[in-house]
Parts: sequence; structure tokens; C-alpha cells
Amino acid sequence: MDRKLTDLGNAVLTGLKSSEKSIPSRFLYDQNGDALFQEIMALPEYYLTRTEFDLLTEYAASILSFIDTNKSLQLIELGAGDGIKTKILLGKLLEMKTEVEYLPIDISGNALNSLKNSVIQEFPKLNIFPQQAEYFEALEILKGKTDKQKLVLFLGSNIGNMTLEEMYVFLKQLNKNLNKGEYVLIGFDLVKAPETILAAYNDKAGVTKEFNLNLLRRMNRELGANFNLEKWKHAPIFDVKQQAALSFLVSTEQQTVYFEELSLNVDFEAGEKISTERSQKFTELQITAFAQQAGFEEVMNFKSLDFEYACVLWKV
Repeated sequence: MDRKLTDLGNAVLTGLKSSEKSIPSRFLYDQNGDALFQEIMALPEYYLTRTEFDLLTEYAASILSFIDTNKSLQLIELGAGDGIKTKILLGKLLEMKTEVEYLPIDISGNALNSLKNSVIQEFPKLNIFPQQAEYFEALEILKGKTDKQKLVLFLGSNIGNMTLEEMYVFLKQLNKNLNKGEYVLIGFDLVKAPETILAAYNDKAGVTKEFNLNLLRRMNRELGANFNLEKWKHAPIFDVKQQAALSFLVSTEQQTVYFEELSLNVDFEAGEKISTERSQKFTELQITAFAQQAGFEEVMNFKSLDFEYACVLWKV
């Protein structure tokens, strides 16, 4: 009897049967993956969250000075995660007596539930409407008719998880689904010393390693696979040509993995890789080009000189 495949099952059939094996990074995030990523964000090597938090703390008032605080606002966040940085903006908006509605969008239902609970506890009067969706699916949510002005947040350099081609398509569609005069705030991790970047994805404590290997545990649990984690290693690199941090799971020997739920055998050669994540790094010229090609006006660009991380505010 045919059974409807899960998204993960379809990803395995598509990604592990190809010559260059890959699984989309969104599948790193289950309940255990969410918890591990929270640990990663607190690591000394993982500069992205800490730097962006400091930037938003410093520039929140400047960002919100462009918003008509007398008009109702819909604050939409793509890849919301734990919302720790967004709470800076929410707190400022509520201080200014702005009527605000918060729509956090994330692929992880577990992360959204945790976020909703923490936001309600911190801001009990705030209207929050979590939405579980992928980035491109989220664009459909933006189409919803509302008389509220929109500010879209895309923080954490999550945009870097896309290929450059996907990025162009996404930003053009994002622009198309917003109204004239609405804003987008995006975090971009800038090109810097390769050793600084690579350390963020290969920490000394091994938390990122466990985060990546957790994908194998998830496939074992959800798809009845028989991955032996001792036969796999976490292998991040920084690709200078692509200017991207890339994460792989590498088979340490020739082996065959069986997926009971898919009735599927997948052969791996010794040294064969599964691509699990990419994190693109950017130049400021690239960022300006993205804005222009997608039809946005660049309103603000503020960056950390210490870690060369930028937050940009664009206007439709």
C-alpha cells in the first residue's frame, strides 16, 4: 500500500539519489536540533547572533524612526527562531504606544511554540500569530490583505542559506508582495577572515558537530534508517571561490544505509559527502546590487566594524 511521504522522505528520495548528495538545511531543525542551535548561538565562536543583537540594540530607534508609529504595524519575521533580537524592536514599539501585530514565521513548530510562550510572558498585551512555513511559502502570507503597514524582518543572515540564484528570485518576489512605502530589514554576514567564519561552524566544544549529526538521528527516527553515527564525521569548509561556509556529513567508509519507511537502500563510498548547509557571505557591493535588482531603495546600512556584519533597511 502506498503511503504519503513526509517532506523529509521526499527530500531523501530527491537528495540522496543524486550524484552529489544533499539534504536541505531546514531538516536540521527538529526539537533536538532547535535546542542544539540555541546552544550554538551562545558559543563564543558564533559571532552572528551576538553581533546582530548589539547592532539592533544600538540602532533600533533609528530603524523605527522611518515607521509611522501612529499607524498600526504588522511586524513579520522570516526565520524567527527564538526572537531574542526581535524583542528589542517589539519593546521599543510598545514603548511608543504603536499598535503592533507580530507574525513570526519559521519552519520549526517547536521553535514557534517556544517563541509564542516567551513573547506572551514578556509582552502579555501583544498580538502574536505564529505561522509555520518555509521562506518561499511565507511570501504567500505577505499577500494577505491588511490596512496595516508592514515591516519584514529577515535576520541572522538567514538569507545566506539560499544560493545566489534563489536569493535573487526570493528578493524580487518579496518586493512584489509588499506595498509601496513598506520596509524590509535584513541581516547580512560580510566577507571576512576565513578562519573567523569557519570557527563559527566548527566550534571547539563540538556543538555544531552534534547539530549536523542530528540530521542522521532524525532520519533514523522518522524514516527507519540505520545510519551508524560512528561512521560519519562533521566536515565544514569555507569555499573561498563561492565566499560561503559549507557543511557536510562525510562517510568514513564504504557503506549502505537502508530506509525502512522508503524501502530504499542508499550506497555511500568512503569519503562521499552529504551537503547539509550553506551560509553565504557578502560584500557591500553585492548587497547594494541585490537591493537595486530586486527594486528596493536602500534606506539604512549599519554594520559592526569588529565582525563585519551588516543590517540593512530597504524600502519598496
